[in-house]
Amino acid sequence: MLYPSLSNFSYSINDDGTINYGGNTTQEQAAAVNFELLMQEINTLAKHEQDLVVDVWNAKGGIVRQISLPLSKYEPTDSSNNSDESVHQLFVNNFKQLGLTLESQHLTTATYVWRILATHQGSPAFMSQLVPYSDYIIGCDSAYPTDTNGKGLLTKGGESLLSKTVLNYYNYHYSISNEDNIPITLYVYNHDYDILRPVTVNLSRSWGTGYNRGILGCDVGYGLLHRIPEVVGKFDNNSIVDDILFENSQNLGYQQQQSLSPQHSSYIPESAENTQENNIINSPPPVMGAGAPPRASTRKKKHVAAKDTFEGLDDYMNEELEKSKKLDVASQPQNASGTPPPPPPPQSSK
Repeated sequence: MLYPSLSNFSYSINDDGTINYGGNTTQEQAAAVNFELLMQEINTLAKHEQDLVVDVWNAKGGIVRQISLPLSKYEPTDSSNNSDESVHQLFVNNFKQLGLTLESQHLTTATYVWRILATHQGSPAFMSQLVPYSDYIIGCDSAYPTDTNGKGLLTKGGESLLSKTVLNYYNYHYSISNEDNIPITLYVYNHDYDILRPVTVNLSRSWGTGYNRGILGCDVGYGLLHRIPEVVGKFDNNSIVDDILFENSQNLGYQQQQSLSPQHSSYIPESAENTQENNIINSPPPVMGAGAPPRASTRKKKHVAAKDTFEGLDDYMNEELEKSKKLDVASQPQNASGTPPPPPPPQSSK
């Protein structure tokens, strides 16, 4: 497609997103694809055994990515006996070898989506199981095979296009069949599961009571805030945000072979003759190395402690108690004779 910014035609974009070209130029003329030039470029790449690299813009979040298409040897078709020079015939003869179906469209047409915000209970939208805040209406077709112009009813876009299209469709077929249930086919995209499905909705006026209940029975949003968001993790080369909200690589599961080792094997207390007074300040307690904490579980065998663990803790506590007693004795003041001072005399009562 020739983008307006790259073509020789002047243009302006209206408020509803449609493009207005200057002069007598039509949209079909301005967006015409130069198939001959495109096929020459593809043929040149195929002769040199090079891949065709195209920039693809995706409406899901506006992601732009590059796709490499391997090309086989180009085989031109003989079109001398065929006088049809339409775009469809050019695709059949040339682009069929690539496996692509191309249509000239502006990027704004991909933003013509209506987001389901709420469905009223008992309404046609509610009975069709439309999901609020997850479903997007991206297309609409007539459910009657006899409608000659029943395809692509939402191709022009606009905030009020959906309501006008559905209402005109209902009034037209109601005047013919005189029946309240008028089927219509909506193409609905679901963002949670990244799927597109056709949904047949039976339009009706008698599904509820009250004013402004509508024939579809749902609230929709249109515009910049209601466009299709990016599918996180769909494209690896362009994915920035990880789909995992919280990730912890540390294994906190309980394993029996990772029980605590006895602490006395890594800590040796000081002897009594090497004990000094400054050891009270300069002797920090040893750092206890502990394994991963066990995960809570309902099975009782998970809570059975190993005997070696408690034996090591008992030995360590006994050694610390003996050391504390020796430090208390060494820190007590003593007189020159080495005997403790006599107790004070008792006070006489008056």
